[in-house]
Amino acid sequence: GKAGWRNEYRDIPNNGGVECGISIKIGSEWVTKWDAAENTQVEAVKGGRSGAMKRAAVQWGIGRYLYNLEEGFAQISSDKKQGWHRAKLKDGTGFYWLPPSLPDWAMPASCNQPSPENTNQKSPSVDCEQILKDFSDYAATETDKKKLIERYQHDWQLLDGHDDAQTKCVQVMNIRINELKQVA
Repeated sequence: GKAGWRNEYRDIPNNGGVECGISIKIGSEWVTKWDAAENTQVEAVKGGRSGAMKRAAVQWGIGRYLYNLEEGFAQISSDKKQGWHRAKLKDGTGFYWLPPSLPDWAMPASCNQPSPENTNQKSPSVDCEQILKDFSDYAATETDKKKLIERYQHDWQLLDGHDDAQTKCVQVMNIRINELKQVA
């Protein structure tokens, strides 16, 4: 596969869902980590495979942030719009669609860099340590996941341009989300 990795799927018998294995080639050996998911209510097979792959990715230590995303839906239109994608239904009916956007905190750092026209502006002084301390204190006691995500997004944006501080903010968030999942 691309960049020395591949994925494969195995159906679990008796409508048990699907397993996904993500393999990475290390030297001459393929190392695989597996996880499974049930088929979903909407597009059962596709949803099950997607869920299993997401879970298998987490086994490799990647993609955990996907669990923090709110559900998003594509916008559709019968009218052609600039930047929208064209698609057809099985019956041949054409339409245009726009995928849901990801929040800034879920985008790769390269997507969040300031545009060249804004690079001459000086950013206000930011006390990264205080922001991180305040967020850590808040996260330690907040049990409402939605409020926690909102505060995380806000503080992550305050740390814009300070990659190390943003990384620490992500780590605090991941630790707290894992704690909340264990309690649930």
